[in-house]
Amino acid sequence: MKFIWGFLFIIVGLQIFSVSMVLAAPTGPSSATNLGSSRYSSASAANISAFAGNVTELNFVANTITQTWQGYFGNITGTIVLGNANNQSMYNWNLSSPSGQVYATRTSSVPAWASVFCANQVNVTAEDTALGVNVSVDQDSVNKTFINTTAFNTFYVGNVNINSTQNCRAVNLFNGTAAPSSNFQEVLLNDGTNMIYTALISQDANGFDNRTHDFQMLVGENGHNADTTATPYYFYLELH
Repeated sequence: MKFIWGFLFIIVGLQIFSVSMVLAAPTGPSSATNLGSSRYSSASAANISAFAGNVTELNFVANTITQTWQGYFGNITGTIVLGNANNQSMYNWNLSSPSGQVYATRTSSVPAWASVFCANQVNVTAEDTALGVNVSVDQDSVNKTFINTTAFNTFYVGNVNINSTQNCRAVNLFNGTAAPSSNFQEVLLNDGTNMIYTALISQDANGFDNRTHDFQMLVGENGHNADTTATPYYFYLELH
């Protein structure tokens, strides 16, 4: 069992009934453990002396905390289950190092998984609006973060194939050298109504903090104009 920094995700179920078969689709985790949050620390003030009669040329380099994004990261274990609607297992198979995807969305209802597609420009523009982004000013907009020329590994959402030939919006998050890493790929999906942030799982990869993680992902969160309201996100897993 791995210790998880962010959330603990367990169990993807395949249920078979005597009268029908349900196709595999993303499912919610059986448990999720929040191990704490942190944020970028502000630097102390620069101390530069002033002398009467002097003029001084200054060049500054500074960092400012994003008002558009929340980050999640962690590790994943799980189980493939053969069972019934009462969650009684006939048999299961342990996944100590699963691959697959982590999905996050702001809607409390289950996304229409059979209808998902790569988020298009209309979807991206709507998401920027929902997040309070000023697209002419904010460099951390959805449109400037998720780029449709970013390559990523092909994957399936249930039976829906998603690949980089579909003009998908994607981003590679940073590893411990502060460089974009193909181990942490994230893709924007949509089901016709809701944005679905999708992180591809990469087992035991070097993360942004120089520790190993199975996933890293961004989700949109409006912090503009002193908005401090917390936004619930609903997570689903698809493991194999």
